[in-house]
Amino acid sequence: MDAALSSTGCGLVNIVFDIGNVLLAFRPPEYLRGLGFGEKEVELYNGIVFGSSQWVDLDRGVIDEREAVAQLSAAYPDHARGIRQVFAGWYDMFTPLRGIELLRELKAAGYPVYALSNFHREAFAHVRSKHDWFGLFDGMVISYEVHAVKPEPEIYRELIDRYRIDPRESVFIDDVKENVDGARPFGFHTIHHTSFVETVRELRRWIGSRREPAGR
Repeated sequence: MDAALSSTGCGLVNIVFDIGNVLLAFRPPEYLRGLGFGEKEVELYNGIVFGSSQWVDLDRGVIDEREAVAQLSAAYPDHARGIRQVFAGWYDMFTPLRGIELLRELKAAGYPVYALSNFHREAFAHVRSKHDWFGLFDGMVISYEVHAVKPEPEIYRELIDRYRIDPRESVFIDDVKENVDGARPFGFHTIHHTSFVETVRELRRWIGSRREPAGR
């Protein structure tokens, strides 16, 4: 156990994790290349599928994947077969990252840990059933449940109100800068996750600063 992450004497500090690209990999271009698409097709389907308004609607929980495939196929009939191919196996992207090590360590050290993530209903059911570490969370707010997506204020407010956490005593970790920026007005300390090493360093620095005696 890293002594710098021990909770002894630091009070009840909440650690809030994003899931995609913090705990589980989500890298559409790599996935599309794995399907055998060339670079032009990778760019095409990355935009058609993962950059679509339907993708956001899936995160928001207002459509399901069957509806998304139907809408995108109608909008891009020449690419309907490719769209179906992309949706058929995209859960394969969700491979564990080193952030899970940090989640386990923080939980073992006594910190309350939460998840705040944009996720589709079907995809979240899949990853939650596959990974037992979801049981470590003291609470989760997932976008499809509340029909709001980061960085919209409503999703941060839901986390605060549902679990009665004080943002000033909380740190939020996310790989998307806009999502980090969305949390700051509520008073969260934020870490823009760019690498495991940098996130651990920043978290250690923040926890250490909270232990310094007043006036130092």
